[in-house]
Amino acid sequence: MNRREMLKWSLLSGGAVLLSAKSNHDMGVHPNPFSVYDDIVGKLTAGGIPREQIAVIGDADSDAKKRALFDRVRSGQVRVVIGSTTKMGTGTNVQKRLKRKHDLDAPWKPAEVEQRDGRILRQGNDHDEVEITRYVTEGSFDAFMWQTLETKARFINQIMTGDATVRKAEDIGGQELSYAEVKAIASGNPAVLTLAEADAELQRLTILRRNHSDAEFLARRNIRDLPGTIERLTQRIAGLTADMETMEGHDDLVIGSRSCSRKHAAELLGGVLDTLPMKVYEKKRVPLGTYRGLHFGIVLNPQWANEVYLEGAVTRQDTLSRDSQGPRAILNAVDRIASGYGSERETTRRNLDVAQTQLRDYQARLGRPFEHQRYLTGLEALRDQLRVALSGTPAEGAPTAGKLAEKITALKAANVVEAALQRTGTRSTSAEMPVTTRLRRRAEAVRTGEPAIMPDAATALPATTLPPESAAPAGPEQFPPSGSPAPNTGATQDLPGKPGNTYRKRVATDRRQKEYQPSLF
Repeated sequence: MNRREMLKWSLLSGGAVLLSAKSNHDMGVHPNPFSVYDDIVGKLTAGGIPREQIAVIGDADSDAKKRALFDRVRSGQVRVVIGSTTKMGTGTNVQKRLKRKHDLDAPWKPAEVEQRDGRILRQGNDHDEVEITRYVTEGSFDAFMWQTLETKARFINQIMTGDATVRKAEDIGGQELSYAEVKAIASGNPAVLTLAEADAELQRLTILRRNHSDAEFLARRNIRDLPGTIERLTQRIAGLTADMETMEGHDDLVIGSRSCSRKHAAELLGGVLDTLPMKVYEKKRVPLGTYRGLHFGIVLNPQWANEVYLEGAVTRQDTLSRDSQGPRAILNAVDRIASGYGSERETTRRNLDVAQTQLRDYQARLGRPFEHQRYLTGLEALRDQLRVALSGTPAEGAPTAGKLAEKITALKAANVVEAALQRTGTRSTSAEMPVTTRLRRRAEAVRTGEPAIMPDAATALPATTLPPESAAPAGPEQFPPSGSPAPNTGATQDLPGKPGNTYRKRVATDRRQKEYQPSLF
């Protein structure tokens, strides 16, 4: 069936039709001596289509005329629209009744093919299924045009694709293969189509082999790192268990060197806080007392909000609010930390189970050969022979292109390659830590040389570890007596202020000063 017969059949079967031709300077468009558009309109009219139901986009030379034409197409008054990719590209919203699209030639860019298809493959089309017909002439320049589109599409996809997974490769290869198919049809040789299909299959197998190599590298790296992670998690669980047993055997509260009840703890703790500097220029860890057999204190930060820690065999800590850093806020934070030992131990146990399972899985997968290697090697050899046969210079006695195409088809049928599973990261089993806390703890880990331990299964490590110098808790004698100035260690400085200012007053004064700073905006 030639182009004229195909177009006539499409028009007589109902629905609106969109005809597109090459963009930019289309050959044969009026006012040239020969007009392709006029010739098409004349043949459609002679075939029984009323002239008023056929429109040429070039006749609508203003925005108002285009809007009127598009309204007639959407209402069904116009059944055939003829135009170029440029004039019927972006902004041509006539898809409501479109049933068929006919491409009379090949454009220069893959994006223009998408633009053409986007006129009919669009939301708002009343038809559940539409038809797209592309015409090629055997032995003409069409084969070169579709070959050029295939080359351009492959190059663009290689640049734009950053993740070479099988699913994405199939999505990309689908468009490239359609260009190759049209090229093969235009060449008049079915073996060319088989060659294009073999190239696409080899591309998919190559990506699968690359993913296999990446999985091998990932397995080796995790087999190296996971044993250390498992050891740290095991030690963390043991430390949490020991601290929980310590708290179960104690019910005391010591502020400084004085044992007290919860009722008087806030007053004593306020006196200790009054001796602390208002601001520090380096991170400073200050012990405050003992809570149920575990030592607790405050971590003064130069930029971030202060933190409260509770320390025994392991160290846990919580961040204070900038607006609430008094003695009651600190005691409440200690209570929260103490109540969270059980939940953290369970989370750490789950992370340990995940790490152990991952280690066994990686050990089992390491060293496996690529399962499709024989298929890849055989298909690659047949593809190369077919390419030589199609070039017109095959060796004497070599199989013909037709025989090679049959072998490739049989080989593909005997080897069904399923899509590979997507690579997934380590499954998270705990709550996400706030970004600011994570960055602060990571910076502290870099400074001290300790590992940055986050409650995240991606790192599979427990909660934060404090610097080495904080491992041995200070005794009661290290607490400054109430009302006495804090010793100057050189790392911190007291800001100048009025005598007698309490810690809470200085915090409130500093906050008010920040709120009322003058602004130029």
